[in-house]
Amino acid sequence: MHRGFDLAVGEAAGADVAGPAAVPQFLRSQGALDLSFRLRGGRSVIDRSYQSGCLRMRLPRAESPAEAPCAVLINTAGGVAEGDSLDQRIAWGEDTVATVTTQAAEKVYRALARGCAISTRLSVERGARAEWLPQETILFDACRLRREARIMLAEDVTFLGVESIVLGRTAMGEHVRSGALRDALRIWRGGRLIYADALALDGDIAALMRRAAIGGGARAMAVIVHASDGAAALRDPVRDALEQAEGLGAASCWNGLLAVRLIAPDGEVLRHDVALALSVLREGRPLPRVWRC
Repeated sequence: MHRGFDLAVGEAAGADVAGPAAVPQFLRSQGALDLSFRLRGGRSVIDRSYQSGCLRMRLPRAESPAEAPCAVLINTAGGVAEGDSLDQRIAWGEDTVATVTTQAAEKVYRALARGCAISTRLSVERGARAEWLPQETILFDACRLRREARIMLAEDVTFLGVESIVLGRTAMGEHVRSGALRDALRIWRGGRLIYADALALDGDIAALMRRAAIGGGARAMAVIVHASDGAAALRDPVRDALEQAEGLGAASCWNGLLAVRLIAPDGEVLRHDVALALSVLREGRPLPRVWRC
């Protein structure tokens, strides 16, 4: 999908359009995806795959016959900008095993006024093993993003999810000095809220992240959550793995939920540290191929 703009009415009529009225009205990218998995012949397969707008899904060929499906989400618009929205709904049926990831890091560009929104709804039914492993979300200077993830789990599931934020690409000399981020993550198990995480950065983001109680100078952050009957047994192995972290990381566990929080000076260090934790939580299985490209 190519971005473009419409001429203002005054410009088409030959009027003087200097000033705010001359701001082009950019085309909006509205992406929606409704994906679900079910069992067929003892194997997990795609059940429903509705795709519209800029959101697409592809299912790469498995690296081995025993490998569970790994669906790759693609934003064909190349990022999200002013007025764009993505709506992602994914469901794992009973006893299914599947991973969902993204083709590349999501990019959030400079906003003019309204900003953009990313909404994710995940549901995991009884006995399923679900992995939600999107790559990083990269914020550009003066962006405005509202991101929300709502995750509904049955009682006896295994769920692994990660959400990462990178404030500008350090290798490209990018800096996020200002903008707005509203980020919320909620997890329910058996209809009961078991995890709630909210982050709000508004205004001078660079100054906020320099504060010791917020970021301590970090420019990248991630939260990893793992829910299962065996979550408590994974806490110490994750902590041991994070001894090799290049940024800062911590892991805690309660009521069958393991939460790992990471902050790092840049996206490269963050990815290294996320991979350390995931190597334990994925029992040594390699990350999806798109993470390794």
